[in-house]
Amino acid sequence: MASLNPGRLMMARTVEHLSQRQLSELIEHTQHAHIPAAKISRIENGLVECSATDLNRIAAALDYPIEFFNMMSEDLNPLDLTYRRTAKTRISEVNAIVGEYQMLDAAVNKVTNKLGMAHRPSWIDVLAPRQSGPLDILDIDRIAQRTREQLRLESKGAVPNMTRALERSGILVVPMRSMGESSEYKQTSEGVTAPALRKGSPVIGYIRRQVTGDRMRFTKAHELGHLVLHTHHRGLTKKQMEDEAHTFAGAILMPRKDAENTISESTMLSEFVAIKAGWGISISALVMRASALGLISADRKRSLQMQISARGWRKTEPVTVDVEYPLLFKQMLGKAYGHIDSPTEVTVNSFDAVKELGVPFRYLDFWTDGLKAESEQVGVYERRFPDDSDTQMMVMPNDCPTPQDVSMK
Repeated sequence: MASLNPGRLMMARTVEHLSQRQLSELIEHTQHAHIPAAKISRIENGLVECSATDLNRIAAALDYPIEFFNMMSEDLNPLDLTYRRTAKTRISEVNAIVGEYQMLDAAVNKVTNKLGMAHRPSWIDVLAPRQSGPLDILDIDRIAQRTREQLRLESKGAVPNMTRALERSGILVVPMRSMGESSEYKQTSEGVTAPALRKGSPVIGYIRRQVTGDRMRFTKAHELGHLVLHTHHRGLTKKQMEDEAHTFAGAILMPRKDAENTISESTMLSEFVAIKAGWGISISALVMRASALGLISADRKRSLQMQISARGWRKTEPVTVDVEYPLLFKQMLGKAYGHIDSPTEVTVNSFDAVKELGVPFRYLDFWTDGLKAESEQVGVYERRFPDDSDTQMMVMPNDCPTPQDVSMK
C-alpha cells in the first residue's frame, strides 16, 4: 500500500477549493478513472488505505507531487492565524488560506534548514509582551521603537522599504495565492501570519492582487505587529489584537516624534497628500495615527474623513506609492536548488525543488513572483498560475537581501 497521510489529501483538496465530489469528478475527467467521493471521504478519515494506483491518480489530477501526500505535518489551528474573517467569509476560503500557509511555512523551514540559516529572530521573543490585557499606545510606541532598532532602521524618519527591512532580519514576506485570486472573496484581511508558531522562521503572507503600495507597506507592518505583540496571546480578543497591530503599524511607519513634528489640528487635507508622498503611508492611515496620538480632535478627524469620502479617496487616493516586492525566499530557492542570476531573478532545478519540498512548482513560482526553471531551457515547461498581477512594474531596490544577509546558525 502507498504511504499516504490522510490530512495531506484534505489539505490539497481544500487549498484547491474542491469538494470530495468535485475531486472525484476531476479524477474521472483527467485520469479517466473512477474514485467515488465516498471513498475519498473514507481515505481522508483514515478508514481505508489508499492504494498506490489511486494515489498516483489523485496526485496527477491535482498536479501535486507524490511527495506532498507522504509528508507528515502538524495541523495548524485556524485560530493561530491572524487572518480575520467576517460573517460573509466562506469557510472554504479560510481553509484554503490555512492550508496554503501551512504548505508555505513548511517549505520555508525546509529551505532554511537546507541552507543552515538561523530560524526565528531571538529579538521577537525578547520584545514580546507577556502581561495580560491590552497595551496602551505608549507601550506600543515604545515596542515599535525598539523593533525599529532591531530592523536596523533609524529611530526617526520614513521606512525606506518595509519589505527589505523585514527580510534583512530573517522574516520572510511572501504573496499567497489563496489570498485574493478571486474578486468575489469577502475578505477583510490583506495579510496573515502565525505568532504562535515560535519554532521556525517567521512568515508573513499577503495579498498581491490589486493592492496599492502604501496598503502593502501597512499590511506588512501590521502583521509584524502581530508577530511582536501576540507571540504570547495575553488573553486578548480578536478585535483587541487587531487594534494593537494597527497601532503598531502606524507607530513603526511614523514614530510619535515624527508625527508630532508633522501633523497638527490645522493640517489641511492637501498637506496630508504631501505627507503620504514622503512617508509611504495612506492618507486614511495618517489621519488615524494623528487621532490616536491626540494630534487632532475627534471633530477634525471626522471632518477629514468626510473630505476623503467626498473626493472618492476611500477607493483611490492621490499619490502612487511604489509596490515593494520581496526577494529573500526567491534567492533562498535559487541558492538551494539552482543559482541566482541577479537580485531579482533565479533559476532552479524544478524537479529537485518540487520533490524535496513536496510543493507544486506553480506555488513556488507564485510565492516568489516568478522563477525560471532549468527544464525550460530544453523545452520542458512547468505549469504556472495565470498572470493576475497588477500592472505596476517591479521596483529595483538598492539594498537587495541575499541568504547571506540573514544570520547563519
